[in-house]
Amino acid sequence: MEKFMQYMDSKIEEGRAKTEELRADGRGDDANFMKVRTNIYEVCKTVSQTLMKRPGAGTGAVKAMLEKFRAEWGAALEKAKQHDNAKGMAVEEIKLSALEDVIAHFEEVSEA
Repeated sequence: MEKFMQYMDSKIEEGRAKTEELRADGRGDDANFMKVRTNIYEVCKTVSQTLMKRPGAGTGAVKAMLEKFRAEWGAALEKAKQHDNAKGMAVEEIKLSALEDVIAHFEEVSEA
């Protein structure tokens, strides 16, 4: 789990730096989207840490919560598509993309 947390920290640091770089270049929209991506790593890290500390929860609880996020954000993406909400679709796609990365690395570490 320590490797997973280190990975999450690196993605958070990387995202914050990239957000600032984009803002400095006057690319506000791109910076906002990068901030959304970085926030997903922060949320997933916090949730994972909290669940791992909970007695009887462990990796199964973390995996279940990540799957819950996947379902909820997938539903939000579908709703944005139904309403032709381009910004909403972009945000949900970014969230799901970051989440897929988190899930892939979590599974890699939890199986090791």
